[in-house]
Amino acid sequence: MTNEIHAHNVLNLLRDQPLSEQELRDQVATQFGPDAAFRTCKMNGFDLDALLAFFIEREKIVAIDGKWALNQARVCSH
Repeated sequence: MTNEIHAHNVLNLLRDQPLSEQELRDQVATQFGPDAAFRTCKMNGFDLDALLAFFIEREKIVAIDGKWALNQARVCSH
């Protein structure tokens, strides 16, 4: 069984400051490993590319001045 990292852990990296896509990817690789798998509250089996696409589609992250920022209004709070 794969130990998947919850998506909130990735979103929390953007809580304090916006990051470029590469900065976010670098931090994720450093903290969770380059081959980490992710899950959300309802789905699992995401790689980082799929998770970032999910965040963008659901407007959980937004681009501001070339950096991604957390859209707190779109993040569940549990």
